This record gives sequence, C-alpha cells and structure tokens, in this order.
Amino acid sequence: MISKLRIKIIIVITLILTVAVFGIMSAINMMQRMGNRTQIEATITRIADLDGFPPTTLNAYDPFGDSQTEYIDCFSIQFNYDYSVRRIVLARNIEVDQNDIVNYANQALSSGQTSGELGHYAYYLQPKYYGAILVFMDIRTYQQAQKNLLFSTSIIGLLTIFFFFLLAVGLAFWLVKPVKKNLEKQKLFISNASHELKTPLAVISANADVLATEIGDNKWLGYIRSETVRMNELVTELLCLARLDDKTGHPMVMSDFSLTDVFLQTVLPFESTVFEMGKQLITEAQPDITYHGDESAIKHVLTILLDNAVKYSFAHGIITAKLYTHANKKIIEVHNTGEGVPKEQLGKIFERFYRRDESRNSKTGGYGLGLAIAKASVEAHGGHISAQSEYGEWMKFTVVL
Repeated sequence: MISKLRIKIIIVITLILTVAVFGIMSAINMMQRMGNRTQIEATITRIADLDGFPPTTLNAYDPFGDSQTEYIDCFSIQFNYDYSVRRIVLARNIEVDQNDIVNYANQALSSGQTSGELGHYAYYLQPKYYGAILVFMDIRTYQQAQKNLLFSTSIIGLLTIFFFFLLAVGLAFWLVKPVKKNLEKQKLFISNASHELKTPLAVISANADVLATEIGDNKWLGYIRSETVRMNELVTELLCLARLDDKTGHPMVMSDFSLTDVFLQTVLPFESTVFEMGKQLITEAQPDITYHGDESAIKHVLTILLDNAVKYSFAHGIITAKLYTHANKKIIEVHNTGEGVPKEQLGKIFERFYRRDESRNSKTGGYGLGLAIAKASVEAHGGHISAQSEYGEWMKFTVVL
C-alpha cells in the first residue's frame, strides 16, 4: 500500500513538471521559429523590392554565435506578364544549376502560393510593373539554428525532468513517512489487540460451556455463546491480516503440492451445504496441476471465495468452481448467479471492512475482511485476483497464480 502510494506521488509530480517543462521548451522553439520566419519574410521581401538584387550587407541572426554574412545567398527570376522569363539574377556567392532553377520555379508556381519553402530555400512571388519576380533565398542558416535550439532545449528539458524525478522521489518518501508510521501503528494495534482478545474470549466461551452444563439450555446463554463465536471469527480474521502484513515476522511456508488435490479437497465439502440450500455446485478441475506456495493459504483463499459465492447466490442458483492452466499460469475461477456488484463498486470490494449492503451483510454474516485476506494472500504469492460482475445477474472471481 505504501509503495503504491509512493509510486503514485512520484508519477503525478513528475508528470505535472514534465508537462510544464515541455510547454516552456515548446514555447521557446515556437518563438524562435516565428522570429526566423518574420526575418526571412522581411529579407526576401526586401530582395524582391530591389528586383532580385540582394542588399550589400546583412547581419544574420544566429542564437549560438555572432556570425555575419556580407551577401545573402539567393537567386531571382523576373517574368513578363505572360510568365516568360525576362531575366535571371544570381547573388554573388550562390552556386545553383540552371536545371535546378527551372525545377524550383515550376514547383513554386504550381503550388499556387505566393510564398513558402522548398527544401532549404524560401520563395516569394511579387507582382512587378513588367510582370512578376520570383525570389529564392537560402535559409539553411536559419534551419540549422532552429535545429540547434531544438537539440539544446531537448537536452536541457531531459536533464530538468530527470532532476524533477529525483526531487519527486525524495518528496514521495517524505510525504508518505507519516502515513507509513500511522499504518505501522495501526497494524501493531490490530495485532496486539487481536492477541489480547483471544484470552478473554476463550474464558467467556469456557464459562458459557460450564454454565450450560449447570443450568441447561438458556436463550441468554445461547446469545452469549453465539456472539462469542462471532467475535472469535473476527479476531481470527484480524490476526490473519496482521500476519499477512507482517511478512518478516510470519513468513509463509512454501512447498510443492498438488493444486488439483487441494482444490478438490476444499470445494467438494461445500456440496452438502449447497444441496441443502437448494442450489447447484459445478466443479471443473484440470488434473495433475502442481504449485509451489503455502498450501493452507491457498485453501483459505478458496474457502473465502466459495463461501462468498454460496452466501450471495440466488435461491436455486448455480455456483461454478474451475481450476485450469493457461500460458504457464494457474487459474482459479469461482462464479455464481446472483445479484452481483455494480461496476463502480468492483474496485472497493477488496478493501478491508468494506460492505456494499450493511443490512444484507448483517444477515449473511461476515465483517468485510474475507476478500481483503484473499487479495493479500494471492499477492503474497505473486499472483493477482480480480472480480467481474453483471449487476443483477452474476459474479465471478478470478485468481491467477
């Protein structure tokens, strides 16, 4: 529980800070891109205004240096009104093939746009008194600067996220510390209280038996004995949970055993109870399934699931218990026709002391601990238990070992 809470805190903190870092880095890159685009548009428009002859000097913007270029790499094509070529203007430093000029011009004109980008060139089409001019400007410097900024911000972002992750881990340990301390106190109290209650309950039960031999049957004495049994069951379940919580103090006894035999030995005794209640028990067990685990704990899990299925099945209902293997997993299924549980409450039924219907539980017995014990036992074996239900129709528990 504590480890899950700690992981959730780490994930939430890291996720929030990651989104914030990603937003900041994206904003920086977007602003840089918009700045580059504005400068490219201003420069290429200026070249078009000068009929394709670039300015003699230009300070090129470079966020990673103070580089300057004297001439802009560009070329221009002047068109007559019928779009026949009037003149081609090449900048001093540019080297471009005649065929490339034709290809770039055709692509730009066929796009139907007055401006855009083709590879590492930006283009701009401007009407003129003699027809039009199409200017191409080399923007590799801007593109490289954008790539450099993206790379730098990505590295900084990843390092920042890693730092925040370490910070989240530290915060998680610090935040759950009081919760862990309180939980340990709670577990210690439950364990100690359960042990202390065992003795007076045994004394009450013994004295009730002695009184029964002296005064005979008595309804008041019967109430005492009945409630003593109920209290003893509750204390036993609390002790079981305490032992499962205290893994170091009460380790499970692991050994190889026949899971098929244990399954049948646990399920078959329920047949008489089910028959007397007018219900039906169907048992399906794959033979020769072995398992390495705590035999008594697995029996207890089966008993809890079967007892739950018998209690909460419809009158004349059907209870089905299955054992089989799939993909190297041992699977136990306990299904019963009955009222079931609403989907929004399925995740809560494994919580300690949880009761969906207090009035019904008071009739059928139980303290809301059985399924919590089953879940803790299965997870102690490295397995998983889940519940499915169609409310008003059926309920099914699946244990995967």
